[in-house]
Amino acid sequence: MSFLTINNVKIVGVSACVPSKVEENLTLPIFSSEKEARDVIESTGIERKHIVEPGTTASDLTVQAVQDLLKGLDWEASSVDALVYVCVSRDYIAPITSAILQDRLGFRQDCYCIDLPLGCSGWVYGMSNLASLLSHGDMKRGLLVCAETNSLNRSPKDKSVKPLFGDAATVTALEFDSSWDKPFQFSFGVDGSGYKAVWTEFGGTRNPITPDSIVEKEVKPGIIRKGTDMVVNGMDVFAFAIKVPPRSLQELIEHFNIDINQIDYLFLHQANRYIDERIRKKFKMPVEKVPYCLQDYGNTNSASIPLTMVTKCSQALQHGEYNCLASGFGVGLAWACMNFTMKDVKFIAYSEYTG
Repeated sequence: MSFLTINNVKIVGVSACVPSKVEENLTLPIFSSEKEARDVIESTGIERKHIVEPGTTASDLTVQAVQDLLKGLDWEASSVDALVYVCVSRDYIAPITSAILQDRLGFRQDCYCIDLPLGCSGWVYGMSNLASLLSHGDMKRGLLVCAETNSLNRSPKDKSVKPLFGDAATVTALEFDSSWDKPFQFSFGVDGSGYKAVWTEFGGTRNPITPDSIVEKEVKPGIIRKGTDMVVNGMDVFAFAIKVPPRSLQELIEHFNIDINQIDYLFLHQANRYIDERIRKKFKMPVEKVPYCLQDYGNTNSASIPLTMVTKCSQALQHGEYNCLASGFGVGLAWACMNFTMKDVKFIAYSEYTG
């Protein structure tokens, strides 16, 4: 396990944007009956998701979320020194989407821009990346974008993934502050032997797109997809999620001598309710300290942790000081945990993207 401590950086604002279109799991045509739909809802905790209309990308949601946050913080676009864009469903193979966003958002041409194609662990990894850039004070302000349009790279005819994933963009604003005495503390891990647990087989340079890879095929009853659609091998993911994330969180707690009783919130990647509840119970955290947003938004990959903050506990977090833990885990297989403190953070009410 790798550990990291970063000083002199604090969270100052968080925003989110989701598509206005809502898809109800109960009425999805891929289910053979209402009972089957209700069983999936019961096991995952996901009742509905927001999904983009055709032609809308994660960067479109991002522009609205960034503009909302800049306005709420009273930041000029020219004051942003760094933009870290965490997203798997990027606009193009090349160039990086953060470069396109620099122009669309009016950031300076010397703004540091980078894409991180990470999935469910992306918010924590992104926080470590951006905070590291700001920690020495040469850069003062930075934005971490975690965005995903899951509906664009998963088959609508695959009932193993269609009910699970939603679309969203979130922005976390960080600022250098030498007087801030609450460090960010991280732990990281990866197991590349499990890369096929969540993967897209065709479309990269290892397996380029072929005519056959874009033909829909029935894998099994209720699962029809193309080779370019993302595959989630549920049992592999489940076996990983109930074992590794709790262990890594425990290692973070032990390494940094964290008193779990002093933690106000535990923010978990919104994978599914059953997995997250196992983690919550393992650490004996009260229900009110482990908020969920997956009921209404589904699994939004790297956006899920900040989306939970915005939609479920922003009113509380805006006032006072709160000790928090976060755990992200998934695609890679990769995982990361974080111990951090938030004080008087500016939360912007989430907006809906209408195009």
